[in-house]
Amino acid sequence: ESKDLIINNLIVKTWKYYISNDITSKPPIIGIHGGPAVTHGYILALKLLANEGYPVILYDQCGCGDSSYIKNPEEEAPWLLTVDYYIKELNEIIKSYNLTKYYIYGSSWGTIIAQEYAVLNPNGLLGMILDGALSDSQLYIQTQWRDKISTIPTYSKQILTKLTNEKQFDSPIYKALESRLSTMFTTRQIILPTSYTKSFSKFNLNIYTKMQGNSEFTVSGVLENWSITNRLHLINIPTLVLVGEYDSMTIEISQLIVDSIKTSWPLVIIPRSGHCKLIDEPI
Repeated sequence: ESKDLIINNLIVKTWKYYISNDITSKPPIIGIHGGPAVTHGYILALKLLANEGYPVILYDQCGCGDSSYIKNPEEEAPWLLTVDYYIKELNEIIKSYNLTKYYIYGSSWGTIIAQEYAVLNPNGLLGMILDGALSDSQLYIQTQWRDKISTIPTYSKQILTKLTNEKQFDSPIYKALESRLSTMFTTRQIILPTSYTKSFSKFNLNIYTKMQGNSEFTVSGVLENWSITNRLHLINIPTLVLVGEYDSMTIEISQLIVDSIKTSWPLVIIPRSGHCKLIDEPI
């Protein structure tokens, strides 16, 4: 079933997946997609947990997908370029479904929202999954170049470095490099499912670039100096951190989160997977 929420006079589209005759009443799981502004399609496989008795709530963050699409966020909805808005958005979804006990799952940028929400110790939050997580933007990009970009052929790395330093992100060569790197570190699945491609059909590039930067292999904008590492000790719920074997997020940044949350499970590395594990290795 789907439901529209009105937040700041804009629509946030939500979906709830559940087995109608299930009487187990297990707490629901709220899925928070990445990007920013990529839409929920690539984490759609999360709905399979409904078969295990856990209702799953997904949504498109405001500004993208089937929620209100905001072409010029700086002029039309500047709050969409703040981290605080997305905490409010998540809280409004929880209230709209009258949830008293629930879990959250965050993917990529969604892990930022999840961590920022969890450090507030909200009532009813039972645990969270952080999939492809970071807790410090600068450490993330530094270790990505050290551990991931360093594995590509020297000439390609030299060209990528040169174009990045010159901010030539619209260059055809940069676009070609970015596309190839995405198949190595972002989504390694050779035949991409419709749920993944649909995520990018209603992707809001304006929000993405102003929040994250110009690609998955650089960071600037609002999140350039974001860090929550020194606040993670405030989290006291069971936490599971996932990283792909070939993830654009590194083992070091993932382990840092595990080490900083006293109630975290050991780090789980998903074999054969890149950043989008629910596409590459959903089972």
